[in-house]
Amino acid sequence: MVFRGFRLNLLLRLLLLVIVIVGFLVILNRTDWYVTAFCLFLLALFLIYDLVYFVERTNRDISSFLQAMLHSDFTQRFASNNKNTSYQNLYQSFNAISDAFMRIKAEQEANYHYLQAIVEQVSVGILTFDEHGNVLLANQAVKEMLHVAYLQHVDALHRVSPELVQALKNTGNNGKALITVQAGQNQLLLNVHVTEMISQGHKLKIVTLQNIQSELEEKELQTWQKVIRVLTHEIMNSITPVISLTATISSLVQTDVVEKYKAGEEIEEESLEDIQAGLQTIERRSAGMLNFVQNYRRLMRLPAPELRPLKVAELLRSVHRLLEADMQTHHVSLKMYLPDDKAAIMGDEEQLEQVLINLIKNGMEACQSSTTPCVEVVAYLPEQERDKLRIDVVDNGPGIPEDVLDKIFIPFYTTKKQGSGIGLSLSKQVMQQHGGTIRVSTKPGETVFTLQLKMLNS
Repeated sequence: MVFRGFRLNLLLRLLLLVIVIVGFLVILNRTDWYVTAFCLFLLALFLIYDLVYFVERTNRDISSFLQAMLHSDFTQRFASNNKNTSYQNLYQSFNAISDAFMRIKAEQEANYHYLQAIVEQVSVGILTFDEHGNVLLANQAVKEMLHVAYLQHVDALHRVSPELVQALKNTGNNGKALITVQAGQNQLLLNVHVTEMISQGHKLKIVTLQNIQSELEEKELQTWQKVIRVLTHEIMNSITPVISLTATISSLVQTDVVEKYKAGEEIEEESLEDIQAGLQTIERRSAGMLNFVQNYRRLMRLPAPELRPLKVAELLRSVHRLLEADMQTHHVSLKMYLPDDKAAIMGDEEQLEQVLINLIKNGMEACQSSTTPCVEVVAYLPEQERDKLRIDVVDNGPGIPEDVLDKIFIPFYTTKKQGSGIGLSLSKQVMQQHGGTIRVSTKPGETVFTLQLKMLNS
């Protein structure tokens, strides 16, 4: 409709211009009406000017509209009540487009302010910056955490912590870092998590900063409280009978040895045997305490692992050979499901062997009461994490009681009469030093200890 009106106006102007020019030429050649010819000439010039203005007006309006769109100026309005229907329709379209863009911009502004309000309410610090270090967003939590009122570039954080700036710039996608920061009078332990993304051709980093100092201190306190409870329990179990027995022997020596010796009476052999038995008991309990202290020193001085490439299948075969005879003696079935022979990890063979031996022996002891005691070792690559190796040690024992489950990795905690309580604690330390994890899940009739280690890139 718009183009039809424009075309009609253009044709009418061209037709009128042609008629005037033809009339001008006819009058000029055949008559002496010079004044009329001059008037027609002026009219022709006016019609030419009007035609050019008419054509260029459309271009000017389109150019003006596009410039307004380019600079996001959606307030510009065009006279849609123009008498010329061709321009009226065109201006109505321009105004409709401007209104549509204005609504979109208003919605975007509303969404931006809405998301910004949410980000400001989050207690975790959120920081985004581009590849040049220019800060695009820093919520209030970041500013309060780092004691900065305004942040335009990440380099401005050098005065807070150069290590933090280094971590922000060098940590890659999905990378994490723990940074200690002295912010004012407070010492913070920041858990830094970085996510990278490409937005409109520019590389951006989205960083979350979380102060875990208080949580860490609370966990550390809880851990020490658990350790102290276990240490106190073990020490009291050994010291209390020793003290009681020492008092009994002291009384026995005083009444049956010293007094009779002074009186010149013969010392009874039974009294000497009781004293000897008591001293042997004290010696045994003291040796137990010494063994306890040695185990504690062993736990505290675990050597660093000597990492080298290990074939997982070979590691498990070696463990199977070491335990096969012992499992047969206890009538426990040991089954191993090995991964591909090419599957390899970086690890200390002796330490990882010890971890597996501890877990398998624990499983063997746990399933003794089962009708068909069995321990299975399954090594596999999880479907969702092909760069990780998991080893499940599964036994069909009665399971671990719920009140015991959260204590089994505490040093010296044990439910066994002859147990030292350091096997699982040592295993956890070994896995942590290998950059891996150890987890346990249990239910009646099944307990699963899961080891996870990073695969060696082939």
